[in-house]
Amino acid sequence: MLIPFMNIKRPTYFLLLLVLSLMSAGKAWSNERSSTSNSAIITETDILVDIPIFRGPTHMNQTLAQTPASVTIIDRQTIEASTALNVIDLFRLVPGFQTYFVDGSRMGTTYHALGDEYPRRLEVKVDGRSVYESLFSAVDWSVIGVTLDDIEHVEIVRGANASADGSNAFLASINIVTQSPLVDSGATLSSELGNGDIRNARVAYTGNLGPISHRTTLSFSSNDGFDDGVSRGQAIAVEDSSDNISATFRGLWTPNARDTVEFQAGVSDSDLGIGEREFIRRNLSYKYQYVNWSRLMTSGSEVQMLLYHNDLDTTDKVTPLFLSDALGIPATSPDWPLPGLPDKLLIDETQRSESERWDLELRGILNPLDSLRAVTGVAMRYDRVLGQELFDRPDSLSEVSHRAYTNLEWTHSDRLVINGGLVLEKKRHADRYFSYRLAGNYQLRPEHIVRVAFNRSFRSPTLLESQQNQLIRYNEDLILRTTVVSDTEIDNERLRSFEVGYLGYLFDRKLSFDMRLFREQLTDVIDERRSDEFANLRPADSTNVRDNTDTLEIDGFEVQSEYRPNDQFLLRGHYSYSDIDGETLYRSSPDIEMRDLGQYSQKHGAGILASYAFNSGLALSSMASYRSATNHYRGTSVENHTRIDLKASRRWTINNSSIDLSLVVQNAGEPYSEFYNYNQFKTRYVLGLKVSMP
Repeated sequence: MLIPFMNIKRPTYFLLLLVLSLMSAGKAWSNERSSTSNSAIITETDILVDIPIFRGPTHMNQTLAQTPASVTIIDRQTIEASTALNVIDLFRLVPGFQTYFVDGSRMGTTYHALGDEYPRRLEVKVDGRSVYESLFSAVDWSVIGVTLDDIEHVEIVRGANASADGSNAFLASINIVTQSPLVDSGATLSSELGNGDIRNARVAYTGNLGPISHRTTLSFSSNDGFDDGVSRGQAIAVEDSSDNISATFRGLWTPNARDTVEFQAGVSDSDLGIGEREFIRRNLSYKYQYVNWSRLMTSGSEVQMLLYHNDLDTTDKVTPLFLSDALGIPATSPDWPLPGLPDKLLIDETQRSESERWDLELRGILNPLDSLRAVTGVAMRYDRVLGQELFDRPDSLSEVSHRAYTNLEWTHSDRLVINGGLVLEKKRHADRYFSYRLAGNYQLRPEHIVRVAFNRSFRSPTLLESQQNQLIRYNEDLILRTTVVSDTEIDNERLRSFEVGYLGYLFDRKLSFDMRLFREQLTDVIDERRSDEFANLRPADSTNVRDNTDTLEIDGFEVQSEYRPNDQFLLRGHYSYSDIDGETLYRSSPDIEMRDLGQYSQKHGAGILASYAFNSGLALSSMASYRSATNHYRGTSVENHTRIDLKASRRWTINNSSIDLSLVVQNAGEPYSEFYNYNQFKTRYVLGLKVSMP
């Protein structure tokens, strides 16, 4: 069944799969016997079938049939069946997502719009703790300390989720749920070796420290990144190797039947090569602490308190820059433009920056009526950043923000569920703003639900976006060049979105469909405009100004389907189409210049995963993903391609211990370009070994 994948050149196979699936759905619909039972969205079948419950869209327990948004779930079975080697690979299974390697050590994923080297507008959490860094206005995936073996499941809300996760859940949100210490016990040792000098190792132990159940991990990963490449006829020495070591601890304490206390801590250290054509070394030192206390009330309600602290230190090793080098003129030359001022070191070889966050949240999950459930919470956040090169000041910048939110679920009738969400956010020295969502889920017939949802969301600028002031100074009084600055009146980004969705199950829930038709209108999007209004030593140098420069309208369609007839066979497929119509203010002075943003639309994306596990312990998987030709924002243009991945694994059980041996082949075909066209992703062979002992 794997051979036909090898010749895929366009998304024909994926479209054929969807057509066949829809035909099967229609046949199953016509053969269904009429139901004489109550046709509520939660049926008697739901009680007898193991139906996943999730909290991502609203923070209350809901089935997918109740959620006010389109949701993709990547569970443990899918993770083990997939050909993913790291967390970022999993998002190739999600419709509408663009997933790519900026270089060998930096990874990016975004939903629908403008994925650059630091993708924004996407909230990412690990067990409810945000890992979004204000310093980068993005997530650095190399430091989060999560491996594939740590994950229980991933919840992806495809669409704005500000009413639950705050303003950065502007286009979508991700919550990575790690495995509980109660799931198993014992030690696990795993290792992976592959070409490209891939060297990964991990040790995990799950056990008890008195009344505390815990899961402790130590992991190491390393690779040499992409090979040297060629761009515009010029050879490029790609120096993007990386090394990472991390340790995590997750503890769970249940002092009584009502209270549960979870606490986590982790540290990581990464050494990365990053850049575009010219590379620097970056060291990232990261640590976090997290506490989650919850209490079940006698009324069935629940109270939670969440507190976490993230701290990131960054050190970049760059090429020192002297004034004479910047001007290309020796200081002894008669053409020296600064008479009486000697040559001087402008940029030191070591550049340090810091990012810190404290977040405290109180949340109540209530059931005031039989037909009404609610989640209400308040939170306070403190962000601090430091970086002389980014902000042109030796001291740190900080801001305090507050948010209050509520999400309601009203079961109007056996067929209709209405969800409403509202969040009020306020930052110091800024106006307050509201984001809201309203959705209705209507059951056409048992196991077939139509959803209509409307969102109005705001995203406030991060500290980097609002306060960046990147200059090259000779001294306090003499600015030689202004490279990037933030406009003093930068405003919130705005989003209006409307969607119609469908969720259906067939064959006793063995086959599922999820479809979404959407329109997203984004205004005041933060980007950079070029301007000559700032004085530079060289008149030809322009300044990049962060401002509300972009307007976008995105129309599209997404569908995902999954077939699980038993525990051995898994088939997942998805397809997405999106079209961007928008423009950006590229230059504001001396003359206004607008540019089209439609060229950055990835119009077509598709993927399929097929896996079968034999009774002997052998499992075979194939995973294909298609991307139409794409002009990466801030990157380069890359051609359309279909990537084929293969996996074979074998498990042996010996005296309650297990040994897993696997071989993963990623991109079993010709090389293709990632974010930059000189980043050629060649075939990778990775051999894995995992030993689990009780």
